[in-house]
Amino acid sequence: MPKKQHKFHPNDTKLDKKLVEITENPAFKIALFSMAAMTVLGSVVITSALPTITRHFEEILQNQTSFLEIFAFEHLDILTRLVLTIPAIFVVILSPIAGMLMDKFGKLCFVFPAMIIWTLSGVSGFFLNDIYAILTSRAIFGMATAFIMTGASALLGDYYSYGGFNRRENALSWQGFFCAIGGAIFISIAGYLSSYSWCYPFLVYGLGILITLLAFMYLFEPRKFKFYNHTEVEAKANYWQFFPIYFIGFFIMVIYYISPTQLPYYIEEHLGLDPKYIGVSMSVSAFCYGFFSLSYKVIVKVLNIKQIYILTLFIVGTSFLLLYFIHSYVNVLISLALLGMGGGIMLVNNSAYLFSICPENARARAYGILASCIFLGQFLSPIISQPIVRQIGLIPMFLVWAVVIYAVIVPFFFLKSKNNFN
Repeated sequence: MPKKQHKFHPNDTKLDKKLVEITENPAFKIALFSMAAMTVLGSVVITSALPTITRHFEEILQNQTSFLEIFAFEHLDILTRLVLTIPAIFVVILSPIAGMLMDKFGKLCFVFPAMIIWTLSGVSGFFLNDIYAILTSRAIFGMATAFIMTGASALLGDYYSYGGFNRRENALSWQGFFCAIGGAIFISIAGYLSSYSWCYPFLVYGLGILITLLAFMYLFEPRKFKFYNHTEVEAKANYWQFFPIYFIGFFIMVIYYISPTQLPYYIEEHLGLDPKYIGVSMSVSAFCYGFFSLSYKVIVKVLNIKQIYILTLFIVGTSFLLLYFIHSYVNVLISLALLGMGGGIMLVNNSAYLFSICPENARARAYGILASCIFLGQFLSPIISQPIVRQIGLIPMFLVWAVVIYAVIVPFFFLKSKNNFN
C-alpha cells in the first residue's frame, strides 16, 4: 500500500513540510508518546502496593510515641493514599508556571532536567522506610511531573498542528494509547512485584532512564523549524472560555482515581483476593483507556464534541452503578473496562477541544492550567472519597458517585459554544 501523502496549504513553508516529515518518523513518535506516558506511570505504578504499604507502616508505627508517628498511625489510611496522589498537588501548583516559562523560553530546556528528576525521585521510594520521607520524595516527583506533562502536551500541539488530515487529533489519540498501554503493562508488573514486597514497584520508575535517552535523541524545539511573521499581532486567549474544559478535566480525575485509591481495598477486603488481582484489574482499565483513546479519531467523525462528553459521562456513571449492585471480581473487570473506555475518550476529547479553540501562542499556558485541574482532581480524589467511605461504607459510596456523575451530564444538554462544540 503506498504511503499516505499529506496535503499542504499553498502558504505552508518548506520548514513546515520538513516538520511533518520528521514528526511522522515512528522512532520520533515513540520518544514523544513515551515521554507523555511518564506522567501516567507516575501515579498508577504503585496502585497495587497501597494495601501492603498500609500494613507495613501499621506494624512500624503502632507502638511509636512521638507526635508525628502517632499522627501518621491514626491517619495512615489517608497518608498511604496520598503516596499515590500527593504528586498531583505539586502539578496543580507548578503546571501554570511551567506553561508560562515554556511559552517564553522553550520547552525542552525544562523537560529534560525534569525527566531526570522524575526518575531519581521515583526510584527513591524503594530505599525509603519512613512514610514522611516517601511523601517528600513523591512531592519532588510531582514537581518534575508538572514540567513533563505540560511540556509533552504542548510539544504535541506544536508538532502536529500542521500538515492537514487532523494530525493533532490523531496524535492525541496515539498519545492516549501509549499512556494507557504503557500503564497497563507496568501496572501488571508492579502488581506482581507487590506480592513480594511493598517497595519493589518503585523500581519500575527506572524505566525513565530509557525514555529520557530516547527524548534526548529525537525531540527538538519546533519553533526552530518554523517561520514566524513577527509583524502579526498575537491572538490573546480568554481563559474563562476554557472553564467547561477545565471543570471536566478536574471532575473526571476525581472519579477516575477512585479506582486506584479505593478498589485495591475492595478487592482485598471485600472479595478476599491476592494483590496480583489488583494489578490485573487496573491493567484492564488501562487497556480499555488506551484502545478507546486510539478510537477517538473515528468517534469524532460520528459524534460532535458535546455528544462525546455526554456519552462518556454516562458510561463512567454506569461503571460505578455496576460496582454498587454486583459484587464479584468479574464485575470489577467489566466496571473498570467501562471506566477506562469513558475516561480514555473523554480526556482525548477534552485536550482536542482545548487545542482547537486556543491560540497557538498561549498553548502551553492553557494546557498548563488544564494539567493543574487534572492533577487537582487526582490529588483531591482520596480526600473527597475517603470521608464518604468512613461515613457510609465503601460499597454505598459507588452509588453516591454514580448519581453525581449522572447529574453532571444534565448541564451539557444546555451548554452551547462555538468551534463545533454542538
